Amino acid sequence: ERLDKVLVILLDRSGSMDDELDTRTKIAVAWSVLQHDLMPNMTGWDYGVLAFESECEWLIYPCKNAIALVQMRKPDTGGGTSMGKALKMAWTWARTYCSQARFILESDGEPTDMSKTEILNMVAENKGIPIDTIGIGSQSLFCSYDPKFLKEISRLTGGAFSEANSMKAFVDIIVKLSPAKRPLLGPAQK
Repeated sequence: ERLDKVLVILLDRSGSMDDELDTRTKIAVAWSVLQHDLMPNMTGWDYGVLAFESECEWLIYPCKNAIALVQMRKPDTGGGTSMGKALKMAWTWARTYCSQARFILESDGEPTDMSKTEILNMVAENKGIPIDTIGIGSQSLFCSYDPKFLKEISRLTGGAFSEANSMKAFVDIIVKLSPAKRPLLGPAQK
C-alpha cells in the first residue's frame, strides 16, 4: 500500500541526547513533545519515526496508527550520530512507499558517519522532499550541533531551521512544524 502524505521524524538518539535540557534529558523532552504536541496535529497524515545513533532503525514504521507513538516508551540512547545513513534510509523508504513526504530532523550533534559536505551533496541530489531541522540544546560545551549545517539542509530542501533550547521552545517549534500548521509536502519521487 502506497501512503499519500507522510511526515517522517528523524530522531537523534546518540549518547549526548542523555544530557539535560531544562530538567529532563534531551531524548525525554524530544519524545514527550512528539507524543503530546505533534500527535494531536497529525489529522489526515501518516507518520514514522526513524531513530539514529551509530545504527538507524524505524521505531515506528510509517503508518496510519494514531496511537503508536503515544503508546511507546522513550527510546534508549546509544553511540554515534549516523545522520547520513538515516537520511538515506528515509529517502529510500519515501521513494518506494509514499507519494508525498516531509522530514523533520532533530539533532543535538554533528554527523559521525559521513562528512557534512557529503551529506549536503546528498541532500542537494534528493531535494524534492522538504527537510525541517531542529537543533536541540543551547550552543555551549554540551551542545555540538552546527546551526549553519542544519540551516543549509533546510535551505536546500525548502524546509525551516529552528533551535530548541528549552522544553517550551521545543513545544512551540513542533506545533509550528506540525501538519496542522505547516502542511508543506514534496514529491517522494526524484
